[in-house]
Amino acid sequence: MEQIQKPRTLTEEAFEILQDAIINNRLEFNVLYSATELGQMLGGISRTPVREATQMLEKIGIVRIERNKGIRILPTSFATMIESFQIRLMLEVPLISRAAELRTKDDLNKLNQIFKVFKIKALSEDVTGTLKADRDYHLALLQIVGNQKAIDIISNCRNQVLIAGSATIPHSRSCRETFEDHLELHQSVINGDSENAAVFMRNHIINTATLLINQESSQRQNWSDHSKNELFSWI
Repeated sequence: MEQIQKPRTLTEEAFEILQDAIINNRLEFNVLYSATELGQMLGGISRTPVREATQMLEKIGIVRIERNKGIRILPTSFATMIESFQIRLMLEVPLISRAAELRTKDDLNKLNQIFKVFKIKALSEDVTGTLKADRDYHLALLQIVGNQKAIDIISNCRNQVLIAGSATIPHSRSCRETFEDHLELHQSVINGDSENAAVFMRNHIINTATLLINQESSQRQNWSDHSKNELFSWI
């Protein structure tokens, strides 16, 4: 039976819109914004839901609320980006293994539909569409297990990485290459092969991390040049 979706509150809507605006660089880093100013940007939403939304963003490290000054958007540091990928390895790898064990026929039908959209967007080199399909695909995998706390943590980690800089596409790989990096992972889940699903998820996360580290390090003097193996081999 299909569940009735709970209507979103103004605070939840403001949170999602602000988060999207930050990720897509519609709000500038290190600029102070007032709650009133942000509310106007959101179409006239009142100060209270905007303040509550920014408090939620502060908890996940995306903004800093400065008393009597305003709300400052914080750029993601190298350390934070690496920690985000490390957390994804700790959580997403065992979860995908479990998803391969638990997936039902309905789960597979939904997953295949999302994967089909992912392929269409990627083959047409639709960057925005591919990024959204990539996110939707990972979310669908995680929802098979149903651990909402883990899903929230992983989603925040993915957002922290996006805030760190440009996505790997189209700068470090094409939309098609991004899609193809999921092929073995997808087939493992379809086959119910939990061991290989975990292996391919781990490889995918590390591959994405390595591409983004190389991409951003070449543009930022304060980004570390640590060995990639040292960053992830212990997990």
